[in-house]
Amino acid sequence: MRWFRRKSAGRPLAVDPARQEALIADVRRRYGGHVPRRFREQAGELASQLGGDDGLAVADRIVHETAERALADVRAQAAARGLAADRRNYRALYQQTALQYRLPEPPDGWHPYVHLAAALAAIDADVKRAMALTDPNWLLVHTLELLDMTVSGWEFGRVPVTADAADLVTRLIAAATRMRLTEDEPPALPPGIREVMRSNRATNVHDQAGVVIGVINVGAETRRSFLA
Repeated sequence: MRWFRRKSAGRPLAVDPARQEALIADVRRRYGGHVPRRFREQAGELASQLGGDDGLAVADRIVHETAERALADVRAQAAARGLAADRRNYRALYQQTALQYRLPEPPDGWHPYVHLAAALAAIDADVKRAMALTDPNWLLVHTLELLDMTVSGWEFGRVPVTADAADLVTRLIAAATRMRLTEDEPPALPPGIREVMRSNRATNVHDQAGVVIGVINVGAETRRSFLA
């Protein structure tokens, strides 16, 4: 990882930590698994509210905190088995242990299909500004880590692939693609992602009743996006 570097977004940053904390409290209250609305609908509405410097700073924070919380959880599970978790290659750990871990939901974390999905959409819509508000390298690395972890859970941990999970993976790929195109020298793709790119596996996507409603080919999607 190279040294911390914020990129210029063309105008001075206008951030207010107090406003961000108020926005976070509102986001947690109004959106998430406790709200009786479809996750995709919530994510779309929330993404539109994560604009401007404070909104994008919150979106960045959601990505960072989700990745760090997931790392802590996986490290604890790996340590209980006498293993170490390498955040650069979750795939290897999942292959070795058939780990069934999936991204945390509130109260322990941000909801992956609501908060995280919305954050990724907001970042994708204004990626240069979002990257100017944080360490751009870490934002990309964390996005790729979440992609690696999610797909590894599908393949080796038998984590169910729902429409919401497939949508999240598509958003992770789209946001990471924009970040890579924005960075002058993006960090190298991690080993787990490179391995996924060499595959051509079509994974069934199920509805809540377990009925197959489509397929997703993550290898094909990542090749098309990351090799462009």
